[in-house]
Amino acid sequence: MDSLYGYSVCPVCETDKFAAIDEVIDGCSIFDDLKENKERFRRAVHRREIIETTGIGHGVAIAHGKLPCIDHLRIGLGINPKGINYKSKDGKPVNILFVIASTPFHQINYLKALAVILRGVRNSDIKKEVLSIFDPGFEAKFSKDFLEELVKQDFGCLNI
Repeated sequence: MDSLYGYSVCPVCETDKFAAIDEVIDGCSIFDDLKENKERFRRAVHRREIIETTGIGHGVAIAHGKLPCIDHLRIGLGINPKGINYKSKDGKPVNILFVIASTPFHQINYLKALAVILRGVRNSDIKKEVLSIFDPGFEAKFSKDFLEELVKQDFGCLNI
């Protein structure tokens, strides 16, 4: 069975929120297999962001888009130490930007991933580690505990 979940991490240089979202979508390899649906996904994430900011505060945003053709949950993580002008609920810049791709048919999988992400970013040690990783091999050094917890989650069967 194919993986029901995947993640990828990339640095983000952009400071505009829509450009930063695009940089994560283009820079995180987890979205590469969306192929012709990548632009549809990008538009879905932008539409959601226009409705209401996904900047949850404390330097974190969790942008997301849903398409029926997405076969498994994908999570891209972009890190910008200088901050993205994201118009977050607390008015502070975003340094940690998650972008989640999912299907509307399996909302529970999205919610489980969201819960794990929220628990992880509330942990100050994990946030500090995430923000301190800026060398070429940073993906391999990213918080093992946090990623292992994500991978261990049962996101359900996504056979569509």
